[in-house]
Amino acid sequence: MTVARLRTVMRIDHDDWLKNIPDAKTLCRRAVRSGWRAGRKSLPPNHSLAGVLPGPIEISVLLSDDDTMRGLNRDHRGKDRATNVLSFPGDDDSIVPGADVLLGDIVLAWQTIALEAGQANKPVSDHMTHLVIHGVLHLLGYDHECEEDATVMEELEVEGMAQLGLPDPYAAGK
Repeated sequence: MTVARLRTVMRIDHDDWLKNIPDAKTLCRRAVRSGWRAGRKSLPPNHSLAGVLPGPIEISVLLSDDDTMRGLNRDHRGKDRATNVLSFPGDDDSIVPGADVLLGDIVLAWQTIALEAGQANKPVSDHMTHLVIHGVLHLLGYDHECEEDATVMEELEVEGMAQLGLPDPYAAGK
């Protein structure tokens, strides 16, 4: 077996992404790779994605808007409001040698992310990158339901951002 290739499938269905971040697709692909590297190396040895993988790994990223996100958040999480990012894991429990592995989907909402970036006085592209890394970590099984898990996830996000030469997204809050 060889090391699996990581493939990012991109879709943009809201024009403000490309109007404001012309290289959004490239930045998202880099963020996916960075989140993958940071998160995968910290997986427990018995995790299905920890060792040598059998085939290509695919992550899809949708750059969308608050209306789409609100519907997804309502339908999948029971929360009738927009949010910045949602991750929808694929089925990594049924990895078959040589077959593509759909790790999952990440969806981002333009209006919420632009608003949050403005409130934090940071570039929207940096905030988008951070949230893509955050989404990849969720697809790898990380969460922030308790303080200990949140700390681990934040450290991996900071590492992923640093790999891209970007600042610690939590620095202002520390």
